[in-house]
Amino acid sequence: MSSKEPGKGGSFTEGSVAMGDRTVSIKLIIGVLILVGVTFFVFQNTEDVALTWLFFSFVMPLWGLTLVLFGSGILMGWALHVRRVKRRAS
Repeated sequence: MSSKEPGKGGSFTEGSVAMGDRTVSIKLIIGVLILVGVTFFVFQNTEDVALTWLFFSFVMPLWGLTLVLFGSGILMGWALHVRRVKRRAS
C-alpha cells in the first residue's frame, strides 16, 4: 500500500501523504471530506424548522441552521487550538 519509490503510488509520512512530487496533509484530506459531507447534507435538507430558545421563536431553513452550527463548531475548535498553542508557548 505504501511505496517508497517515486512514481509508484503514494507514501505516507508523519501527518501527510506524498503523491509523486506533491505532499498533502492528512488534515486537509479529512477537512475536504467533511466539507463534502456537510455540502451533501445541506442540499438534502431544505425544509423549514421552527426553533425556540429562551424567549426567541423563529423559523429558518434547516440548511441555514446546519451551516450556523457547523461554522460555530469550526470557530470553537479554532479558538481552543489557539488557546492550546498559547499555553504550550508559555
